[in-house]
Amino acid sequence: MKIGIDYHGVINSNPDFFKKFNALALKNKHSIVVLSGGSAKDVKAYLNAHQISFSDVYSLVDDFSARGLAQFYEDGSFFVNNEIWNKAKAKYCFEHHVDVHIDDSMVYGAYFQTPFCLYTPKPERCTFIKKNIEVDFNQSPVKVLQNLEKSIQKISSK
Repeated sequence: MKIGIDYHGVINSNPDFFKKFNALALKNKHSIVVLSGGSAKDVKAYLNAHQISFSDVYSLVDDFSARGLAQFYEDGSFFVNNEIWNKAKAKYCFEHHVDVHIDDSMVYGAYFQTPFCLYTPKPERCTFIKKNIEVDFNQSPVKVLQNLEKSIQKISSK
């Protein structure tokens, strides 16, 4: 299984859990792609500092910058067209055959064909939109991974 996980609001909201979860997922032959609006360099620095394993990092700002779609300002801020920005994670997950994406922002969820699990840091739950399936992230990483696998199987068989 290829698992997409948002950085801001998901991984960085509970780094101790995702340190264990990601290591377990990778040990079980899954791959973890961390998706972020921020730069890959900054995200990787955080992940490495917290010993959070991953297979790859996709950075929206790096991608849009490389394609000339980001406007940068002197203060270091940038602008990307909202519609392009909001669809980017969904497009990446679809094109890279990600099996599930976990994110805390419903704004992006509207564009997903890939199963999208809306994560709420408090009470640490993930709900598959339009599927009425919930995964409780208050459980052990082993149980969460098992429940995530079962949820994806259930969604895929429909």
